[in-house]
Amino acid sequence: MAQTLRASRSLVFLLLPSILITSTLHEVRAMDITNPLKTCVFSAVRARLTKNDEPLKGVTILRRWQWHGDEHEDSAVTDAAGQFVFPAVFKSSVTRLLPMEVVIAQSLVAKIDREERIFWVNSKRVAAENSEYNGRPTDLLCELTREMKVYRGGYESGYQVMSTLCTLLK
Repeated sequence: MAQTLRASRSLVFLLLPSILITSTLHEVRAMDITNPLKTCVFSAVRARLTKNDEPLKGVTILRRWQWHGDEHEDSAVTDAAGQFVFPAVFKSSVTRLLPMEVVIAQSLVAKIDREERIFWVNSKRVAAENSEYNGRPTDLLCELTREMKVYRGGYESGYQVMSTLCTLLK
C-alpha cells in the first residue's frame, strides 16, 4: 500500500510540469497549485427574483449542475425581497490533471405553482471560481417577464455560452 501511494505521488509530480505546459493560459491561471484536482463547479450566486418588478417571496430556486455525467441539485427559497443566495460548490477530479477541457452544465430554475421556470443556463468552461462572469461575482437581478438572451463569452470565459433573463448587478 505504501509503495502504491509513493508511486502515485511520483506520477503526479512527474506529470504536473507537462500538464501546466500543455494547458491553455486561462486554465493555468485557474489551477490551484495547493489542490490541482479542485474545480469550482458552480460559483456563489446572489440574486433577486422579480416579476413585473415586484419581488417574488417564498419561491423555491433549484441550482443544478452536471459534470462528468453526474447530476447535482440543491435549493434555496427567496426571502421577502425576492433574494436568494447559494454558496460556491467545489469538487475534485483526477481528470483535472489531464490536458482536457472543463465543461460543466449549470442552471437556475424557479419553482412557481408547481411549474419549473428556467431563468439562467450556462456552460461553464473554466475551473476557476467566478469564471461565469470573467472573474466578477455572480450578483444578479432576474426579472421573469424578460425574454431569455444568449451571451457568448470570449477567451477569458473559455468561450462559454449563457442564456439568461438576468442582468449582472456589479
